[in-house]
Amino acid sequence: MKHLFTLFVIMAFGQGLLGQTYFGPNYIHLNQASNCYDDYTILDGSIVGTNSADHLIFTHNWGPDISHEEYMLPSHGLWYDGSEWSIFNETGASIDTNLAFNVLNPQTNGISFTHTVTVANSSWNVSYIDNAALNNTPSAVFFISKTWENGVYDTAHVGIWYDATEGKWSVFNENGNPLQVNSTYNIFIPDAATSFYKHTATSNYYITYLDNPLLNGNPDARIFIVHDLTNDPATEGYINDELGVWYDGSGWTIYNENIDTLFNGATFNVLIIRNTPVGIANNAADAGKIIVTPNPAKDNITVLLNSSYLKSLKEIRLSSMDGQTLFQKGYSGDTDKQLVFDLSSVAQGLYILTAVTGEGTLSTRVNVVR
Repeated sequence: MKHLFTLFVIMAFGQGLLGQTYFGPNYIHLNQASNCYDDYTILDGSIVGTNSADHLIFTHNWGPDISHEEYMLPSHGLWYDGSEWSIFNETGASIDTNLAFNVLNPQTNGISFTHTVTVANSSWNVSYIDNAALNNTPSAVFFISKTWENGVYDTAHVGIWYDATEGKWSVFNENGNPLQVNSTYNIFIPDAATSFYKHTATSNYYITYLDNPLLNGNPDARIFIVHDLTNDPATEGYINDELGVWYDGSGWTIYNENIDTLFNGATFNVLIIRNTPVGIANNAADAGKIIVTPNPAKDNITVLLNSSYLKSLKEIRLSSMDGQTLFQKGYSGDTDKQLVFDLSSVAQGLYILTAVTGEGTLSTRVNVVR
């Protein structure tokens, strides 16, 4: 792919970010030697969590940096090994260390669950999803990723399709072959009026350009996609290849990993996510100023603050990723008390711990595991 360079207007990016919705912990995962083993790459549990009950989704991101500009031809899925999440190559071949993925653990502003292919809910290459938020709703927009929950490898390329006769949405195999019984898929249905839309390809090429105010001029956007077969003869059709997203220097695109033509009229669901909850900035600059130990935590945590911040401490609070305060405690400053907090009543998940001081406000993530 070509490298194009352009100048971006900061104001446009800021407005786009404000219009995006936060759905849960997310990040761009970069495959590299330190996190890749055989056919899988381990995801960062300190960001997306290590809970087996979560329903992560992902999309291949081509080229967030030069060292991760690589096509992904085989199908990939998600795997929970008992303690952490990974993305793996469904063919069993060694995973490419030059791949990158947008990863989301949906926890708010939507519904997430796992769909399993059974004999009862499938017909040849289609498996019907029975969910109240999707049934009899042909306009629904949702997103899927394969999982290895039942130990089934699934090398097929899949999309989604609404069957008007059944009144149900389905997962389908793009090559027309039967879906494997016990194959599993994580599904995320974002709430209405959040940042998603349907995109229709209008160019007979392997790339289709996205045109959306939340994406235009925003190279840092995090997006997720799925192919929607549709029920319109003018736009329906199979895409028997993996799909990825790419920012070409001027705009975001969906592209066919095999460089085969995306037919004119191909339709895609596009989800645009906010990187952090409203009011919580990226706290990389706070590293070393505020530390939580242990992290991940099970019951008690100790908060360590740089001495100048500790002397002017005003408040400690713990918030959920959607901004709800779970607890807060006030201080008069110049405290010499050990900052220990009991999290035994806090549900497993990812949280934000904030210290308000006279020197400024610090924040860091806290991962609670059970």
